[in-house]
Amino acid sequence: MLISEQHINVTQDCLCGESGLYEPFTDEVGKLFKDLQKQFGRCTSKVYIDEEDVSRPIGWVFQKKQKYSDTDEEYVHEVWVTLHEKEPTVVTTHHYNYI
Repeated sequence: MLISEQHINVTQDCLCGESGLYEPFTDEVGKLFKDLQKQFGRCTSKVYIDEEDVSRPIGWVFQKKQKYSDTDEEYVHEVWVTLHEKEPTVVTTHHYNYI
C-alpha cells in the first residue's frame, strides 16, 4: 500500500503542499487511520472517486486548528490522505513530426 497527502490551509483556501506517494509504517488500514487521526486531527469526511455509477471511498479528510510558525495566529489545517495499491501506470505516446 502507498499513501499520499495534500495539506490545505482552509482559512486562506490554499494548498500548502503535497507529499507524493510513500509507503506508510503499516498495511493495516485501521491502524493507519488511528495514527493519521492522532497526527492530523479529527476525520471530517472520506475522499471519494467516481467510477461509472458509483462513488468509492479512497481515503480520509482530517482537520485541526494549528498556529502559523511565525505568529500565534491560528488557521484550520486540512489533510486529504488517499490510499493507493501501487505506483500509477504511465503511458508514453510519441507524436512524431514527419519530414
